[in-house]
Amino acid sequence: MTTISAKPSRRKRGGSRPLSNPPASNAPYRVGPGCPPKEYQFKPGQSGNPAGARNRPPSIAPDLKALLHAALGKKVTLTIGDKERILTKAAAGIEQLVDQFARGDRYARRDLFDLADKLGLDLGASSKAALEELTGKALTAEDEALVADFLKRKTGTADSQSDSSLSPQQASNNEDNSCDKT
Repeated sequence: MTTISAKPSRRKRGGSRPLSNPPASNAPYRVGPGCPPKEYQFKPGQSGNPAGARNRPPSIAPDLKALLHAALGKKVTLTIGDKERILTKAAAGIEQLVDQFARGDRYARRDLFDLADKLGLDLGASSKAALEELTGKALTAEDEALVADFLKRKTGTADSQSDSSLSPQQASNNEDNSCDKT
């Protein structure tokens, strides 16, 4: 078994070092390390770097921003079926992203939700209207409860009715149906 012993440090502590006395004003000036000859010392008010710092090359970020803005603003012609539409490249890109999302692309889903979050869009708020549009009929109370429960689990808030506004019979049904399976 090896034991590790603490070795004393070789460094000296600088806590109790006596300050050196400044040379007397009548003593001659001594040239040495840190003490250049008087003729080579900086004069009062004179810069140590008279040429100044080198100029940095200008940033290209504003140029890239302008180029991206110009490129996204260009018009393109899209042929969808037998119709031709003129859109900006930005609008065409958003439509393509939404189409990829609709086809089930998981990366498009991630990007679409990130973009919606950055733009402040609440995609869950329109879920009730979208379900009504898809099915062609209004949601029943049970369907609304299921949508609200799903949204509560996914986003932390429910957009439709809250549990406090449900009738006692519906609330007990929700409690029976929401068993935690661990």
